[in-house]
Amino acid sequence: MMDFTLFNPIRQLEAIISNIQPKGKFFLPNFDVEKIPTYQLFFEISSKSFCFWVKDSVTAQIIWVEEYSLSWLDADSSVVDNISFVYSSHEFLKSIKWHSIHIQCDSQSFVQVPLPYFRKEFMQKYLQLAKGQLISNSEQILSQADESFGLVHVFSIETALLNWFSQTYPLVEIQYTPICQIVLEVAKAEARNEPVMYVYVKEDAINVVVIKQGKLQLCNRFPIRSTNDALFYILATLSELSISPEKSFVKLFGELGADGQLLAILSEYVTNVELGDFQTVRAWEEGQIPKNYIGMKDGM
Repeated sequence: MMDFTLFNPIRQLEAIISNIQPKGKFFLPNFDVEKIPTYQLFFEISSKSFCFWVKDSVTAQIIWVEEYSLSWLDADSSVVDNISFVYSSHEFLKSIKWHSIHIQCDSQSFVQVPLPYFRKEFMQKYLQLAKGQLISNSEQILSQADESFGLVHVFSIETALLNWFSQTYPLVEIQYTPICQIVLEVAKAEARNEPVMYVYVKEDAINVVVIKQGKLQLCNRFPIRSTNDALFYILATLSELSISPEKSFVKLFGELGADGQLLAILSEYVTNVELGDFQTVRAWEEGQIPKNYIGMKDGM
C-alpha cells in the first residue's frame, strides 16, 4: 500500500512530532506535576541543540533533564521551530504555573562593557563593534549587570525566541542569561588568586574565561570543529595574555567526549589541568544525571 504521508504536509508534520525523542533523558521518581508551581524550568539553547531541566526551588535538586539535537527540520528552520515541536507533544512543558523560567543563551553575539562606561542607549553600537556587523531586525538586544566584576553583559537573542517564550509562558517570570555570564559566576564562586582559565566545551564552540588575581582578563567564545581547534584557542589565549602554561590552571567543563581526548592532549602542554563537571556518553546510558551543562552547577 502506498504511504500517502509523503504527499500530505499535515501527515508529515504529525509524523515528525510523533518521532521526536530526546537524545538523553533523566528524571527522579519524586517529580510531581502537582508541584510545578515550586519548580524552576531551565533551558540551555544553542544553534545545534537545546536542553531543559527542572529544578526544585525548595530543595535545589535537579529532578528532570531532557536533551535534544536540532535536526528534525530542514536547514531553514529556526531554533524556535524545533523547540515548538518538542513543546507541542510534551507531557508537562505546556504548564504555565512554573515558579520561574531561565533561558541560557549560547551564541557568538555578546560583549562585556565596563560598568562606568555603560550607556543603555549605546547597547546596539557596543554589540555591532564586537560582532563587526550590523545587528539585524531579527535580534533583540538585552543586558545583565555584573557588579562583582564591574561590567555589563550585552547580548542578543532571536526576537522570535523571546516572543515565543513570552507568549507561551505569559504569567511566568523569565530571565535570559548569556553562557559567558554563567562561566563567570563559576569563576567568582571559586575566588582563586592564581591565573585560571575556565573552558566550557560544547559540540561546536568553547567559551573561555580567564581570571587573574580576582580580575577578569578575557571572556570570549571560539567556534570549533575539532579537539585540535579547542587546543589551539586555549594555548593562543594563554600566549596572548602572557600567562605561562606551567604556572596557570585550566579547568574544563562540558562535553569532553567519551575518550577525554581534549584532557589528554591539553595535559601535554599545560601543567595544571583540572576537571570541573563534564560529560561522557555513559552518563545517559547508565541513567545518571548529566553533568555537561555548566548552568546545572550548585548555586547557578
